[in-house]
Amino acid sequence: MEIMLILFFSTLSFSFSIAYWATLDRLKKSNILMADLLIKNAALEELTNRIKNDAGVSDDSVHKENFIKFLSDSRDWAFEYIEMSQKTIKEVSEELKNRGLNDYSDKLLSLLPPTVGEK
Repeated sequence: MEIMLILFFSTLSFSFSIAYWATLDRLKKSNILMADLLIKNAALEELTNRIKNDAGVSDDSVHKENFIKFLSDSRDWAFEYIEMSQKTIKEVSEELKNRGLNDYSDKLLSLLPPTVGEK
């Protein structure tokens, strides 16, 4: 009977020790996998933040470039319009002078800025 109890308790102890070591091994593997997962998660968050920041900077630079292009195009258009308007005023003024309407011609020419030679 005593031998059976010793055999029973030794089998029970051996079973518990095997279960303990198996659980400990799984726990170590789980901890390693969890640490790896946390590292990858942190790297992914950092990458996501960089992409968000780069997209914000990129949008700002695109808006600035578009605004500068708009200003440049508007300036070019304005200069063309002014030159065309001045040319038209001069043509109409000449036509009025040819018809003998010098007063109207002079009033129309007064709208133009003085040129370098007229100062």
